Amino acid sequence: MYWMQNPGLTPKGERRDFINPDWIPWTDWLMPGTYFKLFFCDLVSGNFTMLLKVDPGIKAAVHWHLHNTEAFIIEGGFYYDEGDDKGYAGYYTCESAGAIHEPFVSPDGAIMLAISHGPIGGYTDDGQLVVMADARLHYLMARENGAVEHTTLVDYKHGSI
Repeated sequence: MYWMQNPGLTPKGERRDFINPDWIPWTDWLMPGTYFKLFFCDLVSGNFTMLLKVDPGIKAAVHWHLHNTEAFIIEGGFYYDEGDDKGYAGYYTCESAGAIHEPFVSPDGAIMLAISHGPIGGYTDDGQLVVMADARLHYLMARENGAVEHTTLVDYKHGSI
């Protein structure tokens, strides 16, 4: 008979409930012409949420989604092949776990909100796996750039950063 009776409130401390993305500097991402702002990073589950900006004309390296990655396009667009199935501002996509593809950005570039439920493996042109872009890598890259002050971080109680 105690379920949710007077549960109290979660202490807020110094944490902000809302942030303005303009407060976060862009951090160089994994390929030339790509940048990110890390909003959420869960080092326990591997999930991370970021704003991803891609310069016009960039062709991404072939990469493998080990888990689902969701994207909502805010500006510009991207696509996977020359067909008529292309994403533009206001479009949503889910890059399914197991997908291996090579996106192309529109001539206007792209800015998207990306929610990754796990790592992304990046390949060289000759098919060699060269990076496993997980939550920890994104956190370390943003931290090195001084861009984690407003990132919501979930970490192990006993562990390292």
